[in-house]
Amino acid sequence: MIFRKSLNVLGTVCLVAALGGTANTAMAADAPAAASASPAAATQDFSLLDGKLPFKLQGYEKRDMPSGAPGAMYYSAHKRFVIVNEESIPPGAPEGTSYDFVEAGKRITEQLKAASPAYKVVGENTENVSGLTVHHIEATSAMGGEDVLQATLMATANKKFAVIQVISDARDPAGHAAAVNNILGK
Repeated sequence: MIFRKSLNVLGTVCLVAALGGTANTAMAADAPAAASASPAAATQDFSLLDGKLPFKLQGYEKRDMPSGAPGAMYYSAHKRFVIVNEESIPPGAPEGTSYDFVEAGKRITEQLKAASPAYKVVGENTENVSGLTVHHIEATSAMGGEDVLQATLMATANKKFAVIQVISDARDPAGHAAAVNNILGK
């Protein structure tokens, strides 16, 4: 039960983060030249869940999260946002099962559908990434008047829960898939 409450909180964080991308989409059109020229747009190294989910983002610039939402947001010159959040699971709560991931995914999907009528799940699966179970939701949506592709990745290990969102321009499905596969170590 405590774990499910934690998932509800993270689902809300995920929703806030996704909607936060909407607010930044307007400035995304002006940002590509600045992002590619910025010294901050370098390689970002991540080691989530105590090293069980390591990945690198090349050419991304860190941005502030909207409205003080937890996590970190990164933006690339390719109009791609990656939002990364890792939280501790409350003491005494189980780390979660595949069922818990599916239920969390359903709640996040319901919240995103309620926030944006254009949100549509196009794929959902559970993947094994170096022994780590990662729940992966692929969707299409519209943000700031632009069509987007959106991947939500969720995993838990070592009493921590991670949510990663990749939001890309819908005109770049290959780049979106490459960004997601990079995070998944494919």
